[in-house]
Amino acid sequence: MPRKQSEKTSKTKKPLAAEKEFPCKCNRCATMQVIVKTIEYQAEVRHDGRNYSFTISDFEIMFCEGCSENVFTEKVDKQINDAMRKHIGLMSPAEIRAGIKRIGMSQKAIAESLGLAEATLSRWLNETQIQSRAMDNLLRMFFAFRKARTILASETPDPTFGFVEYP
Repeated sequence: MPRKQSEKTSKTKKPLAAEKEFPCKCNRCATMQVIVKTIEYQAEVRHDGRNYSFTISDFEIMFCEGCSENVFTEKVDKQINDAMRKHIGLMSPAEIRAGIKRIGMSQKAIAESLGLAEATLSRWLNETQIQSRAMDNLLRMFFAFRKARTILASETPDPTFGFVEYP
């Protein structure tokens, strides 16, 4: 489980575009003592069969001063996922979108070329799933090399693809 290391407290700040003011009510102890804290957070995440440990500076989390409970939300998860992508060098959804725009293909055509379900590519773009290292490498190659796009998008696959070296 992730651990915190150091903290700064803000009692009137709205975290990450939240709609309510703080302090607010804690769901666990029912006191009005939930605040936003900015901490240095030590995250431990398992992704793609591996464990990763990394530190996130300026990590915003809701914290109950009454029961000392950290409140994890989707916005907190997003901070962790963004930091993990950066830590292990995976493309962000914005970088994938930029690659799609640059090559001028539809998401459907890209998914078909890569042998993915269109919904899988959509989950990567909508941040509900993080691509594996292997798929990240394939995306990078697909965006970088026209020849790779041509070969992978072909309706009649080249039977020598993968068995011969292309220039």
